[in-house]
Amino acid sequence: MPVEQHAEVRHIHATLEWRGSFASIQRVRGHAFTVDEPAKLGGGDAGPTPLEYVVGAYDACLQIVIEMLARELNMVISGIAVESLASVDRRGLFGTAPVSPHFQRIETTITLRIDRGQEHLERLKDQLYARCPMYNLIKDTGIAQELTWLTR
Repeated sequence: MPVEQHAEVRHIHATLEWRGSFASIQRVRGHAFTVDEPAKLGGGDAGPTPLEYVVGAYDACLQIVIEMLARELNMVISGIAVESLASVDRRGLFGTAPVSPHFQRIETTITLRIDRGQEHLERLKDQLYARCPMYNLIKDTGIAQELTWLTR
């Protein structure tokens, strides 16, 4: 599939440096981070697993898009907390059952302190569901997502 070429298309380049025993250093845009597996799976536990990074990126993407949308909607946010629990049936990875090796479900609680009422929050939610890259990436895979919104 050819990559579209216009000003709004951003290309993300990443490189991997293998460190042995499941560990690697990832480099993206001048930043580096370690990926590894727990010791019980043969790794050195030097960093989060790839799936753990995905859950962290998911939460961070929700937070960033919420802030961006709040600015667009002239909402003042004085606090954001995002917490997710992702369920994975590891039998898929280990080859012991014919199940998908990725997430089966992600349950997320978003707690906001905002200066506006429910109507503005509903507009923010609608826009988040339409525009958040990670939310839509997960949605497009068919993985179940449950977002619980709390306001303070």
